[in-house]
Amino acid sequence: MIARLTRAALAALAAPLICLGFVVPPAVAAPTDSTTLIQGVFTAAGQPQWISCAGSGRPTVVISSGLAASHTMWSKVLKPLRAITRVCISDRPGLGSSPARIGVKTTDAGTHAAELRALLTTVGEKGPFILIGHSYAGLIVRAFAAQAPTEVAGMLLLDACWPGIHRDYLPSYKGPWHEGGTTVDMGASERADAGGPDLGSTPLIVLVAGDPAKATSQGDKAWFAHQEEAARLSRNGSLRFATRSGHVIQRDQPSQVISAVRDLVAAARAQG
Repeated sequence: MIARLTRAALAALAAPLICLGFVVPPAVAAPTDSTTLIQGVFTAAGQPQWISCAGSGRPTVVISSGLAASHTMWSKVLKPLRAITRVCISDRPGLGSSPARIGVKTTDAGTHAAELRALLTTVGEKGPFILIGHSYAGLIVRAFAAQAPTEVAGMLLLDACWPGIHRDYLPSYKGPWHEGGTTVDMGASERADAGGPDLGSTPLIVLVAGDPAKATSQGDKAWFAHQEEAARLSRNGSLRFATRSGHVIQRDQPSQVISAVRDLVAAARAQG
C-alpha cells in the first residue's frame, strides 16, 4: 500500500468523509485584511527563521512542515490557499531558507511551537490562527494549542504523527529523530502536547493518506486507528481520507488540502 510505504520512511526523512460531529456552515464573507507581503529571515525566540505571509482575510492559516521538510513541499497548495485567506508558512531553524539553529542542538515539538508563536508575533501576525501540521508537525501544532489555546481558531492534522508514536508504532519510529542538524526529543514532544490537547469545540479536520478499507498490515491499521483518535480531540472534529495519496497529501492530492482549509476557514468565521 502506497501510504504505508511512504510513511515507513518518515522517521528517516522527514476522499470519503467520516463525520465525527464536524459541521461546515454556510460561507461567510471574509473581512478586509492587510495584503502586505512579509517574507524573509527574522530572529524570534533567539533563532533566525524564514517566514512568508501573504494573502488577505481572517483567520490567518499557519503551515508547519513535516520532519526535515521545508516550505517547498507546499508549492501546489500555497497560491490557492492564499486566494482563500491570509497564509503564513515558515522553515524551522536549519531547514529550507532558515539558517542553522543557534546554541543547543536538541529540540522538541514544544520548543518548535514556542518558536513559531514568537516568529508570528515578531512579524506582526495576529491570531487566532488555523494551524496546519503535516507529519511530525502535527505534534508542533498540538503543542501550540496546548501553549496558547485562545490563539487557535482551527486545526488541520495532515497525515500527522501523534504523541507517543516513538513508543507505540513501528520499531523504526523509536528514533532518534533528526532534522536540520538537531536531534528531536520525542519524549519531550509527547509531553508538550499535554495529553491531547483538548480542543473543545475548535474546528478540526484530520486528513489521512490512504484507504482504511484496504489496510492489511498491523502498521497501517494502527496508523488509521490513531488518526481516528486524533479526530476526537475536538467536539467539532472530522476524519477524511485522501485515498489516492501517499504520505505527502499536499503534493499527491492538493485539492483535498485546499478543500479542508476552505471548510475550516468557513467554520472559524462562523464561530466569530
